[in-house]
Amino acid sequence: MVRFASLLIFCLICLGCAQIGSITGGSKDTMAPRIKGSNPMDGALNVQTRQIEIEFDEFVALQKPNENIVLLPSNVSYETILVNKTLFLNLEKELEVNTTYSLYLNEAVKDITEGNDTLIQLVFSTGFELDSNEAFFQISDAYTNEPIQDVTVGLFDSLAQNKPIYFSKTNAKGFVKLRAIADGAYFYAVFSDANKNKTRDFDEAQFATMSPIYIDTNYTDTLYCKLSIPLMTKSPIQIEFITSHILALRKPSFLSFDEFYTNELDLTQLPANQINDDSIHYYLPSYYESLQIAVDTLKKKVRNEYPKAAIESSTLVKKFVLLPDSCCVQINFDRRIESVENDRLKIFIPEDSSLIELKTGILLLNNALNIDLGAAEFDRAILKIDSGAIIGINGSVNEALDFVLQRKTSESLGDLNVAGYSSAHKYFISLFKSEKLIDKRVDLTGNVNLSFNELIPGDYDVFIVEDENNNGIWDPFDPETYTAPEKRFSLGRKVRVKANFEHEIEIRTPE
Repeated sequence: MVRFASLLIFCLICLGCAQIGSITGGSKDTMAPRIKGSNPMDGALNVQTRQIEIEFDEFVALQKPNENIVLLPSNVSYETILVNKTLFLNLEKELEVNTTYSLYLNEAVKDITEGNDTLIQLVFSTGFELDSNEAFFQISDAYTNEPIQDVTVGLFDSLAQNKPIYFSKTNAKGFVKLRAIADGAYFYAVFSDANKNKTRDFDEAQFATMSPIYIDTNYTDTLYCKLSIPLMTKSPIQIEFITSHILALRKPSFLSFDEFYTNELDLTQLPANQINDDSIHYYLPSYYESLQIAVDTLKKKVRNEYPKAAIESSTLVKKFVLLPDSCCVQINFDRRIESVENDRLKIFIPEDSSLIELKTGILLLNNALNIDLGAAEFDRAILKIDSGAIIGINGSVNEALDFVLQRKTSESLGDLNVAGYSSAHKYFISLFKSEKLIDKRVDLTGNVNLSFNELIPGDYDVFIVEDENNNGIWDPFDPETYTAPEKRFSLGRKVRVKANFEHEIEIRTPE
């Protein structure tokens, strides 16, 4: 009996040891590799070596070392070798005497598990002194005023210089310190460097000035820079089918729409709608699987991934909210409309199941159908478009469509009164809801009192912009004239508009 009990206990122990469970890998590694030791050490003097050795605190992998490892001044070439956790730079010649060197690992090493990387700077001197000057920058977004992380700040000998002689990257608070700088006059530039080429490209968010700064031991300023994408490159060439029969083209300001062409069509003879100075929509006479659009020597082939059967509505909303003085709704379609059978458009009133025919007040403009609701009275209704009521190019027709119409009363809406002030020559105030522009008042000066009336209840953002050139839009940095971006400020909080309520706020630009 004792023997049996002992055997039973042994079996239970074995079963307990054999239980299957998942093995966790611990918390995720979010730290980038760090230097455990180096030769020469950071800040070392009188360095005489033909090899730089850097040991990391974990196993690493090299990323494009020829591009991402930079030794400045760039008067010596080197070969990179990675052995386990140690990186070796074998120099091809002696370092210059009495010179401070900065070795940058600009996302050149990453850990092999999570792929974290960062910018590492190692400074040493071949002389008795180390260049010890520093420069401080605070970088924020010119449009939102929020700090920006991981943008490059560089110092240059001249405006014509492509790559910086000193550089670093901002932290999460938009702050950066450049160190080990020699006495001298420098130009500075800030840029996003998305392609990591250490060059300020025109299509990147950036800021720069034409005035140099002189850095020495007495220099303690912090430079505040506002980053933005230049206007001229905010409109690169973009060509795409946005529906089955509508081709959208967006161009930079220095090109004309008439310069674009395709062998299949004469774009200049097509019905078109110019959206603004840089965008246009072409309404095609038939379905094309693809088109090759050219301008000068540039050619781009765009494919049509949209269906080509029945006419479809390209209006995103299925519900129209009508203000008390709203008379019309506009519905867009995926192609140019040739005609409409007016008697097949009706307003259905669910409250009493009545129908109101729309025999007049219907206007066609390319792919847009503008419908005047006339004197129809309702709180909620349904706009019904029968199948085949819309006739498009090549005899195409629509399937049945329904849109909800909801009319707001004055009591269900709110008003916002804004007291604005800016010392700028001209400014404007804009109102946003869910990041969509609702209203804007331009050409303002001094003290103003504005009223934004009949607003749908909800949260709104209010902005004030110093409109220096009085063009009614916010202008970013201009890399050709080095003009700084216009100053744009938020109220700092959302304004909650309530129904049947009048709200009062004040907004001004900082002095």
